[in-house]
Amino acid sequence: MGRFRRLLVRLTLALTALTSIATCFMLTAVAWVPPERAAREAARARWEARGFTSYRVALRVEALGKICYQQLEVSGEWVRRTLRNTCDSLWLDVMTIDQLFELSEEIQELPFSRCAPASRSCPCHRVFTERGVYYDEDLGYPTTLLARSEMQYNWTSADFWRSWLRDAELPACAPSRRRLTVQVLALTPLDARR
Repeated sequence: MGRFRRLLVRLTLALTALTSIATCFMLTAVAWVPPERAAREAARARWEARGFTSYRVALRVEALGKICYQQLEVSGEWVRRTLRNTCDSLWLDVMTIDQLFELSEEIQELPFSRCAPASRSCPCHRVFTERGVYYDEDLGYPTTLLARSEMQYNWTSADFWRSWLRDAELPACAPSRRRLTVQVLALTPLDARR
């Protein structure tokens, strides 16, 4: 009887220890914030603490093989005046700093790869080879946003092998590379916060 009781006590202690360790791991996993998000949140806090409400921003955008520029006057995150915008031919609207923060979040949350040409069939995939967002150390606004990707064969997909066996040739994964770069060339405060 004493032997059984000691065994029962040991098992209870072991289960309690394992439960405690598992709880610690789960709490750590829940509390963990990805470094990109932590950097974005810290930068956003610096931007929110800035000493002005209106600013002039100059941007350079490289997308779809084209380069364009924007120069805007912004007040309270509303574009009050467009001084220059050569980005009409791109998908890009005029970009305030708030919109750059939104775009930075989208870039940082891109998956490693996406199916192409469509999500229902995946013989090829667009692989994101580089993603980056850099922030101004003082004011916190995004200074540079980067996204680089290229089309590759999706060797791990059954769609790739079906396509190859059906057509007796490799799928048409055009080796296109895409680049998106948004740079803040200048940011000038226009007033003091009231």
